[in-house]
Amino acid sequence: MIRKPRQPIRILDSASIDRIAAGEVIERPASVIKELIENALDAGAASLRVSIRDGGTTSLTVEDDGHGIPFRELPLVFERHATSKIVSAIDILQVSSFGFRGEAMASIAAVGRVTLLSRIEGEDVGGLIRVSGSVTEKREPAPRNRGTTVTVEDLFFNTPARRKYLNSPQSEKKAIIQTINSIAMAYPEVRWRLEADGQTIIDLLPADSLPIRARDILGVAVGEHLARFSLEEGGITVGGLASRPTLTRPNRSHQFLYVNRRPVQSAMLSQAVYQAYRDVIPPGRHPVVIVFLQVPPGEVDVNVHPAKTQVRLMLERSIFGLIHRGLRKGLDLSSHQNFQVQPNIQPNEFPTGSNGPLQRIASAQEDYLRRQFEDPGADSRLDERSGQQNLFMPRPESDAPAAVPGEIQEHREETSPLRSAPFWQLHRTFICTQTKGGLVIIDQHNSHERILYNEALKSIAEGAFSIPVQQLLFPVNLDLTPLQIQAFQIHADQLERLGFLVQPFGGQSILVQGIPSSLRNWNEGRLLLDMLDDLSERGQSQNEDTNDLVASFACHGAIRAGALLTVPEMQNLVDKLFATDVPLSCPHGRPTLIQFSLEELEKRFGRR
Repeated sequence: MIRKPRQPIRILDSASIDRIAAGEVIERPASVIKELIENALDAGAASLRVSIRDGGTTSLTVEDDGHGIPFRELPLVFERHATSKIVSAIDILQVSSFGFRGEAMASIAAVGRVTLLSRIEGEDVGGLIRVSGSVTEKREPAPRNRGTTVTVEDLFFNTPARRKYLNSPQSEKKAIIQTINSIAMAYPEVRWRLEADGQTIIDLLPADSLPIRARDILGVAVGEHLARFSLEEGGITVGGLASRPTLTRPNRSHQFLYVNRRPVQSAMLSQAVYQAYRDVIPPGRHPVVIVFLQVPPGEVDVNVHPAKTQVRLMLERSIFGLIHRGLRKGLDLSSHQNFQVQPNIQPNEFPTGSNGPLQRIASAQEDYLRRQFEDPGADSRLDERSGQQNLFMPRPESDAPAAVPGEIQEHREETSPLRSAPFWQLHRTFICTQTKGGLVIIDQHNSHERILYNEALKSIAEGAFSIPVQQLLFPVNLDLTPLQIQAFQIHADQLERLGFLVQPFGGQSILVQGIPSSLRNWNEGRLLLDMLDDLSERGQSQNEDTNDLVASFACHGAIRAGALLTVPEMQNLVDKLFATDVPLSCPHGRPTLIQFSLEELEKRFGRR
């Protein structure tokens, strides 16, 4: 091995230091906008306007009406560790502003071409300074009203490797929307506007309260399901808005967490929310929550992460319990057991009225079981073309003489009707049936998900609108968030091929006129909103987006655990499952069925 010659220890030059520091603070255009917005809010801005081109990779601008910067201080803006937020080290322990490091502007200028224009009240004229790659190119007087405008062009122009790994403009725009929404939620008194490539994406007027701001960002449909909660103990306060268990989302994109009005990412806070809702919403679903935690500045360390997105709380255990209790008490979650999926509800728990839908379903299932017993061969044949002939055991024709009605009645009293059915439902979640070699348990949701997925993929591949559409008697108006609108605009054609007849309806609204006739869980539009949420979380290529769209459609449209199925419905579900090309797993890779051999069952019962 050839030894490398020893290199002396040296202090790096300022350009290298700036680029290294920029890598810690500036990850993408959304990071730049976050830092500029925080500076504007610290400067007392009441109105902010953000403009971006190509997702902020070509240029981005943030304008505010804050205090502004004196002309003589403009060069200090881009000096590292120059700040107006703190004076000494002790101030870090009591910091109440967003910024305090004095690194953001220097880091931005190290990897971009920055133009700053600002003016304070009392000065006759403002000032302009232009810095590119940490080098000041121009400084001169310039006209402006009170406030500051910062424009960043050609981000990462001098670090090609960083620029190469930026996502697509659509993905970067999505990250910027999320950043602005997250901060705007905590500052309802501020006017917010985002323009992307000349199109207005966000336009939030000042709001008098958090519920109004939440409705503006999340939509009216979501806002109607939110309730206030608040709890104070030992000088620490938690409060905000949270959804009732009737409204959930497939991911945590609608969860906003704040510490002293600072947006944060905290596994502890997220876990406290999860535990509060754990027994009142189905697995895999998440509530919509806006949680504000107010603690004394000395009880939180914000100097943990360069981007200040993470904090360290001194009393984590107490705060965890406070959030948990605040949500449980504020929304009275302990009394919402009726929102849970109730397994194995017995027929005598259905409404007693003969016209109730559950009663009719139960009666139909009972009648079918009775017919199955009277004629063991009735409707029990499985279509051999479905690919089940090697798995499911067909019933042989009975050579026994026909029984008289009295004998049938006597035998019925000795035999459970479930024994005579080809399928039966367990806990309203699993379909059980006997096979040649033992027992098969089928997950009804995963199986229906596979069926819908294959049908939808086939329809899109054929380029035809072959999925049957059910026209809605009363079209449904849905309010979308900016991210949902972006996802809808990208996937409108594919949604139409899936059977959704949707038209823009002005502003942030769409009008749904038709849905796929195979859907059981349309839920007055919530399924479509969940699909758009899923799509807004991803940023893949068009082919991957198509697969994601179809998988989301299948997942949200499939029969849920807890849905009561009749025996003919179970038969039809299994027939369609084995007509698919991949019947043993759902689109997400979860198994659709589990088989127990007779030998395994005999071992379990000590017969072997």
